[in-house]
Amino acid sequence: MAMRDDDKLVRQLSLVAFLMSQQRPVTADEIHEAVEGYGGMTEQAFLRRFYADRAEIEAMGLRLAVERPGDDPFQGDLYALPPENYYLPELDFDQAELSALQTCLYLLEGQFAYAEPLRLALQHLTLGRPSPLDDHAARTVSVNLLGGDYSPEVAAHLTKIESAISRRKTIRFTYYSIGRDERSEREIDPYSLLYSAGNWYMVGFSHERDDTRIFRLSRIEGRITFKTRAEHDFPPPQDFDLSRYRDRAPWQLEGAEHTATIALTPTIAWWVEQMFGGYGTTAIGADGAGVYTTSFNNRRELVSWILGLGAEAEVVGPPELREAVVAALELVGERHQIGSGGAPTPLAPAAPVPVAPASAPTAAAGAAGGQGTPERVVPAERFARLLALMTRLLAACGDSAEAHIPISELRASLNLDRRVLEDDIGLLNLINFGGGCYALYAQIEGDTVAVQKETYGDRFARPARLSPLEAKALLWALDFIGDRLPTEAGGSLSSVRAKVEAAMGSEGLPTVELGRAQNANAGVAAAVSHAIREDRLLEIDYWTESRGAITKRMIEPHLLVNTQDAWYVVAFCRRADGQRTFRLDRIRSAVLQEERFDRRPEIAVSGPYMPWGAHPAPGETVAQSASVWCNPALARWMLEKHHSRERFADGSVLVEIPYASEDWLVKELLKYQGDAVLFEPVALRRTVSELADEVLGRYGADRPSDGQRRRAPTR
Repeated sequence: MAMRDDDKLVRQLSLVAFLMSQQRPVTADEIHEAVEGYGGMTEQAFLRRFYADRAEIEAMGLRLAVERPGDDPFQGDLYALPPENYYLPELDFDQAELSALQTCLYLLEGQFAYAEPLRLALQHLTLGRPSPLDDHAARTVSVNLLGGDYSPEVAAHLTKIESAISRRKTIRFTYYSIGRDERSEREIDPYSLLYSAGNWYMVGFSHERDDTRIFRLSRIEGRITFKTRAEHDFPPPQDFDLSRYRDRAPWQLEGAEHTATIALTPTIAWWVEQMFGGYGTTAIGADGAGVYTTSFNNRRELVSWILGLGAEAEVVGPPELREAVVAALELVGERHQIGSGGAPTPLAPAAPVPVAPASAPTAAAGAAGGQGTPERVVPAERFARLLALMTRLLAACGDSAEAHIPISELRASLNLDRRVLEDDIGLLNLINFGGGCYALYAQIEGDTVAVQKETYGDRFARPARLSPLEAKALLWALDFIGDRLPTEAGGSLSSVRAKVEAAMGSEGLPTVELGRAQNANAGVAAAVSHAIREDRLLEIDYWTESRGAITKRMIEPHLLVNTQDAWYVVAFCRRADGQRTFRLDRIRSAVLQEERFDRRPEIAVSGPYMPWGAHPAPGETVAQSASVWCNPALARWMLEKHHSRERFADGSVLVEIPYASEDWLVKELLKYQGDAVLFEPVALRRTVSELADEVLGRYGADRPSDGQRRRAPTR
């Protein structure tokens, strides 16, 4: 199989080379005769492979021009590859922008499912220019995009689905529907990939449901296969709108639509407007209090979000939503009461039948810095990689006929081991412009690669256009990192994106199908980046969600950290006299101070367990772990995120939830609406019950006049 793939690569690259070497359009017969790899084929075999090769080359972003002569009915189509369809337009990046680009790659290396296409895109963009790495930014920013369910299998699914999307191929696979708790064979026309909170999803048309559906890649089991061998299986989707999935809250995805009205205290109204304003409208009064109105289809998801706001939010309407919140709070309070003997009220079956303890197989992969993180997530397109390598080798020659390039430089820039580099160079030596003319001859001599530029070598000394996958990876990365890099003035990636878009033109821009990163206040982000860059104090107003209060802090910001769904600032807090982590989107305001601070070597992301991690890395110390019982309806979802200590005959489970803050754990349990009950530590059960009572205080008119709890509804 590898040999057949190599033959196809040489044939396709030779086809590109032949078309670029000609000064006129050529016929299919000329291609058949001159291009390496087509000789000896019958006419039918040649045409079949030529049309397939042409489709794959165009999928890589190199569009062939086709002329259909009208004056001669017997004249076949003429083919050409105009320079403007091959060469990447020149881009003028300044030193700060180059530094930002390189830092972007540094941050996303190994943490981004499209790191390899991003690397190739940056090779094209920075060819022939110095590529400085902003060491300060590289040391003060950390990114972790791999969710708790990421695995090599998910990486393989990404590769296959990306290919199917670009080629419009129907795919088949076995899928576990967690809501129905069943496995079934699915046949899907894939439209788009979507990244959200560390997890990867596919949006496509389901033939079984006769409708568009969303699929979580970690729930695809076994191999993904193409339905047919046809070039395309379905036409381009008409009126497909990814915003239905990308730009909606979890409570807005599908189902009949209703409208909710929620009253907010001044403590939280500004944050809801900033983070969830796109999913509804927020009216804020002179006192800072607000009213948030949002449509919803999934009542349970909306109730969970409202409970997460604690006593800072109260449902005004509709009445059935208000009643659902009250019922959930009463159930949480009732199930967390301590029995008369001081022991937790038993909820699991009286005689549980333990099953072998279930471990989350993907937990290690989600640990920050864990050993389960694969080095390379999505393999780079070999066609694009060979083009990038050939361009780099020939560009090194300049006006000379030969050059020597250090192997270490090529390996580092293209992320290749020596064996792969040797194989790629061997393939490049076979690329034929037709008539025995070649682009280059290269061989490894000790620690260098010796390159001799051949007849048409100059044609490949300029970088090729970005493939759709490379462009998509680049644009998404630029959006994701945005203006958060603590680089020098002028190093914002937003200016880089503007230049890339202008060079590619509106028709050349791909649809960025990977979702949108949720952004905090731009002014706050800029102030934090500035403070980190110059080691200056920062005064912040910070909302602590677990306590429901805004406090003023003077901090020494050391690091910016992203993981899955949010950005965090790791800092030394002078008020707490210790290291603290602040979620960027919960900083209401940030004022840069003139005073500078000396960096503290003990401030780091690694070490103590951080509250945003799914699980610690092997051998890492966890501050605390809670044992939580989950009823059968919730168990399947919890097992995707947490280790299981015991399973019971009725389908309920005990899971272990690591936590760094008791306030966070108590607030988290409230969101599960009584379907998850804290067993250990027992002392915190009363705290959960008290918080439920406190929030119920906002719904006083709905509570029984005798002060007794209503009987919780059966679930």
